Amino acid sequence: MGWLGAGGLLALLALAAGCGRGAAPALDDAALRERIAPAMAIILVDGGHGSGFVVSAQGHIATNHHVVDGRGRIWAQSGGRRAPAERVWSSEGLDLAVLRVRDGPLVGVEPLPLAVTPPAPLLDVIAVGYPGAANAVTAADAPTYNEGNVGRMVRGAWSTEMLRIVQHSADINPGNSGGPLIDACGRVVGVNVGGAGVTVSQTPGGSRIEAPSGLFWAAFAGVLAERLDAMSMPYAEAGGECAASPASGGVPLLAAALAVILLLSGALLRRRAPSAAKAAPSGAPRRPAATPDAPAAAAHGIVRIGRGAGMDVIVRSRKASRRHAEIEAAGDGAVIRDCSSTNGTWVLENGRWRRVKEAKVRMDDRVRIGSREASVRDWLRAAKARPPAADGRPSGPVARHPETGEILRAANKGGEN
Repeated sequence: MGWLGAGGLLALLALAAGCGRGAAPALDDAALRERIAPAMAIILVDGGHGSGFVVSAQGHIATNHHVVDGRGRIWAQSGGRRAPAERVWSSEGLDLAVLRVRDGPLVGVEPLPLAVTPPAPLLDVIAVGYPGAANAVTAADAPTYNEGNVGRMVRGAWSTEMLRIVQHSADINPGNSGGPLIDACGRVVGVNVGGAGVTVSQTPGGSRIEAPSGLFWAAFAGVLAERLDAMSMPYAEAGGECAASPASGGVPLLAAALAVILLLSGALLRRRAPSAAKAAPSGAPRRPAATPDAPAAAAHGIVRIGRGAGMDVIVRSRKASRRHAEIEAAGDGAVIRDCSSTNGTWVLENGRWRRVKEAKVRMDDRVRIGSREASVRDWLRAAKARPPAADGRPSGPVARHPETGEILRAANKGGEN
């Protein structure tokens, strides 16, 4: 290893990993299609079709309740081959259903993992499915991919049962129902249900037509995971976050790997100076040990700090990045990591501010993020004290078009929310 040494290599690898260690890696377009397409299914029913996706290698397929409700025989098709499917569970209130095929191309397929962490606003997502309008030119067995972003998470109801709903802007049309809403890592964050339909209302001046755009909804994948858990049905769970989330601000995996290679190459080519054989003392004075009343970190073990939605501590400063830094408790202190922020993460050492990428700190150490300065202990306390984020008032049941499944604006005596 030359002058770099094992410790230096570990530091470089930690630096390359950046924030969100353990986060799923983003896939390029070709890898994403290769991952998703084999697990997609066209759900064929008497008089129509919808979309579905594999949730277990045993042939379990998720879709919408309204796709298979009261439609007689059900078939699942993939790669030009179809197999009969049986409905093993269905919920009108959640508009979710699980089918099972006993043989055919969808048995033994690697399932799409379900994200149990709610997606943050601005997350890049892709709606995958089989919109009927796409077959106007020619019928195709390949799924359609439409890109968009998460708008927000809300609580609402398709009929009577409240659930968490992902509002997004990835175009979906009749035929997309039951297909997955995926992130750049190939994880399912929602099951697409429908979009806003055209509404016509009478006003004193005449008729008023509303044709919303960019408003689509999906049932949060965590709701499906909870029900599968309750029924002891198998499925693949995706924990953590996608490394490609706009809020992460992390270094892409490939760029980080290249940076490590370049740094290692420079280290091995550099001549070893005579003084490099001895480790220089740090000269840093010992700090008092942290007091035992230091609070624990957030429930996921890491306190995320920034000005973006979904952070454990929100810093309302334009000098702070959306995901600026994170602090992870470690023994009697903590480890702080900068998430490739624009203006850096600073630690006060010996009366001077030092910009850090990753560093071990004590609970009493001062840390500056954006325009806010506080001790490590206070950053952790701020995360612990933060109330849960509001996710909207329940809207109550919504009206749906009986043929297309489009979601019409719910009646609201108190006016629009």
